Amino acid sequence: MLVLLGLLSLWWRKRVGHELQVMASTPASTAAQAATATPGTFVKVIGTLRCREPIKSEFSYTPCAYFHAEIEREEVYYERGPDGKEQRKTRTTTIHANTQNAACAIADNSGMVGIDFKGANVEAIEVMNQIGNPNGPGGLMGVIASMGSTSDRYKERILAPDSPIYVLATSLGNQLLGAAPQGARIKTFVISHKSEAQRIKDLGSTMHWAIGLAIALFALAAASLYGAWRAGA
Repeated sequence: MLVLLGLLSLWWRKRVGHELQVMASTPASTAAQAATATPGTFVKVIGTLRCREPIKSEFSYTPCAYFHAEIEREEVYYERGPDGKEQRKTRTTTIHANTQNAACAIADNSGMVGIDFKGANVEAIEVMNQIGNPNGPGGLMGVIASMGSTSDRYKERILAPDSPIYVLATSLGNQLLGAAPQGARIKTFVISHKSEAQRIKDLGSTMHWAIGLAIALFALAAASLYGAWRAGA
C-alpha cells in the first residue's frame, strides 16, 4: 500500500508538471482570437468573467457566476486490526455536493468568448467553511443535517461576476471554449480566479510536496520490508 501511494504521488507530480509545461508553452490569446479559433485549438485567455444572469450560491445566497457547495460528515467505523481486535476509526465523507454555473463568457478589450464549464477544473474562492447548518433547521439542508451529526462541515466556493479570470481551454467552435474532445493531445481545462504567476507558484509547491511525500512513503515501505525480514530471520 505504501509503495502504491508513493507511485500515486509521483503520478500526481508528473501531471502537475505537465500542466506547468502547458501553461508556459501556450501563448495568451485575446478573447476575440479565442472566439474565432479553429475548433480543437488549445488556448489561454486572461480577462474578466461575465454573465448576464448571476445565480445565487446554495448556502450563502451570494450572487455568483459559479458555485460549488458541499457538506462533509465525520463518520465512525470499525476495522479489525492485526491482533484480531476491532479498532474504532473515523473518516470524512461528503454527504452532499452541488455545483452550478450561469451562462458565462470571458471578456477583454477585444470582445468576449463563451465558456462551457462542463469538465473544468474550477479554482474558485472559498466563501464558507464552517461547522453547522448556516441557514437554520429549514429547507433541504435542515433535512440533511437532521439525519446526522450537528458537527457537519459546510463548504462553499464561488466565482463572482466581473472578477478576473484565467482560462486554459479548447476551442469548441461557435465562439465557445470548453473541454477537449476525446483523443485530443492536450486535455487541460482550467478556469481559475488566480493569476498565472500565482498558479505557477502554487503548482510548483505541489510538485515539491508530491516528491517529498513519495520519498517518505518509499522509505517507510523499505523500513517495513526490512522489519518483516528481520522478524522472519
